[in-house]
Amino acid sequence: MPTSPPIDEVHLRRADTNERFVAFAFAGAELLAEIDLDGVLTYAAGAFRSRFGQPPDAFVGRTLKSLIAAVDHEALDAAMLLLTERGRLAPMMVRMNDPDRTRLALAGIAMPTQGRPARLCLSFARPPSPVRCGTGTSTAAGFARATEARLRAGTQADMSLLEIAGTGAVTLLQSEAIGQAIDRLVPNALTSELAPGRFGLMGGAEAGQDMGSFSASLAAILHAQGIDVAVTARPLSLSSEGLTPTQAARALRHALLVFARGGARGLLDAGINDSLADYMHQAARKTETLRRAIRGGQFSLAFQPIVTLGNRAPHHWEALIRPAPIPDLPLGTPQEFVMMVEALGLADELDLAVARVTCAQAARAGVPIAFNLSGQSAQDPAFRGRLVEMLSESLACKAGLVIVEMTESAELENIEEAVQTADALRRLGITFCLDDFGAGSTDMRVLRALGANIVKLDGSYVPGIALAGRERAFVAGMVDIARAVGAEIVAERVETESEAAALGQLGVQYGQGWLFGRPGPLPRDAARLVSAGSAMPRPVLAG
Repeated sequence: MPTSPPIDEVHLRRADTNERFVAFAFAGAELLAEIDLDGVLTYAAGAFRSRFGQPPDAFVGRTLKSLIAAVDHEALDAAMLLLTERGRLAPMMVRMNDPDRTRLALAGIAMPTQGRPARLCLSFARPPSPVRCGTGTSTAAGFARATEARLRAGTQADMSLLEIAGTGAVTLLQSEAIGQAIDRLVPNALTSELAPGRFGLMGGAEAGQDMGSFSASLAAILHAQGIDVAVTARPLSLSSEGLTPTQAARALRHALLVFARGGARGLLDAGINDSLADYMHQAARKTETLRRAIRGGQFSLAFQPIVTLGNRAPHHWEALIRPAPIPDLPLGTPQEFVMMVEALGLADELDLAVARVTCAQAARAGVPIAFNLSGQSAQDPAFRGRLVEMLSESLACKAGLVIVEMTESAELENIEEAVQTADALRRLGITFCLDDFGAGSTDMRVLRALGANIVKLDGSYVPGIALAGRERAFVAGMVDIARAVGAEIVAERVETESEAAALGQLGVQYGQGWLFGRPGPLPRDAARLVSAGSAMPRPVLAG
């Protein structure tokens, strides 16, 4: 075991002292913390003054996330989900929110106490061996979620979008060096590589800094390392005047997707110029055009198989929208189309149209098909009435061939209405699936409230699943959680045989991804193929 640094500040309440020492005995900690189930510190001890410049007492009442760099908040959410459900968290590396972004090993244990709320006891310790520094960036999905959370919380901070180009494509090693260089220039910023050579940057020392100066400084640091690139930085104001927090978050998500795909040129083509508010006000003028396109069925569906990992037979298909070109609406990819629909408040129109077409296809082919239902629609009582009326008359629904995947569960603001929607669907015999499970700390709250026959594991955990590490541990925890509530698991974005094998070993029942088939027309013999799959999970009401 490594020698822990001396504890320069100790704050121990007399009550429960022996119990806490037992809880923390499993780790030689530099920092000790206890949090409640809302993630608020109720106890702190250790080298807080040397690490953060304030004594432990000052941190009681603050959130755990205030100790952790924003770049690791996504991983922290998943870790706390596992700790809450499994009672223990194996050591994982996190970057602290101190000036040096120090990497410490976070471990935890749940301490149930009779007659008192549960407590989560955490330790932060130096790693037992030198840790290779990463890029200092979050995943693109994690970056989007973290920036959206700031918008929803009313945190006003502008964003910079960086394009970095050299003589050839930016390599993996160069991306790592770029991430480290950005971290040096803006140590308190939230950053992510959104696509090769394209980075997002929010908060930190670059706020108010001349973008030309910032770009030159970054290029100079990289040049000193033998990396000759051109750096251009474009500011994006996150001013959301006139927008609801949800509209602003969806507009930002759309902007990040457009930039990742097409860079600064793509933003201009999409009409995203200076600020999210300006963009959404311009887009709102085209709402009626988009509504007519949806009602006129200006889209088609592609179908991707979800297979049973044990025998690779199709279990069901997922319907994926493919919009037709719409004049004056350069929406690019299907994902951009859906994001714009949601941002403009038309999710219910699209969800109902897709549900209608999906049911017709499922009845025609005689196979189970899933369609997506946005969290936005699930909270709308009027939409629920229209959906239930349509499904009640559907031959596919009566035959048990309909699966509903609820997306964007993190955006649920009225969970009671969503529960009513989920229960209404199950009363019709519809299998209910919760999409993107593990993507945020709200997942367990939603799963407990809504219940689910199937949970779809967030695809960001699948790459690297064949290797022992954090992703594998998270997936194992998600499987345990799903089993505890009687749900089965689909893993998406499966692209290699090693990933499929590892998922099967962990107890994941179903897989979806290019390894098993790309989206396209339903096979003519789909009914014969699916007959080899396992039986559909029976609908259950939320408990």
